Amino acid sequence: MTASPVKRPGGVTFIGVLVIISGVLYIVSGVIALFIAASGTGAANQSTGALIAGILIIVFGIIELAVARGLFRGNNVSRIIVAIVNILTIISGLFAAFQPGNQRGVSFGQVVIAIIVLAVLYSPRANAFFGSNRPVNTV
Repeated sequence: MTASPVKRPGGVTFIGVLVIISGVLYIVSGVIALFIAASGTGAANQSTGALIAGILIIVFGIIELAVARGLFRGNNVSRIIVAIVNILTIISGLFAAFQPGNQRGVSFGQVVIAIIVLAVLYSPRANAFFGSNRPVNTV
């Protein structure tokens, strides 16, 4: 007996779309960095740095797109990756908020957004959605 799949909650869809947008922006930024490296307008080591940065940024973008695909499909690994990134955002935002000269509003804003993302991803409806896509033991 298998469990019927649960419809994806709107909040999970919204977060998935945001992750797609972020991934596309990473890829576009990486391509721009590659063009900068190819133009050779800076010193040789700056061009090499831009080349490496461009490649890494594109890889991060591809990872983000894969994570978004996993979110849409109810993959728990994707949900955990997004959760870890948001927990790190909370930690860094709180740390940055108490640094001298920092704009606390921006840091606290990042923390609040990260908490909302976590709340949406671990809401009862999201738990049902991500849990419904696991294989069921029929023993």
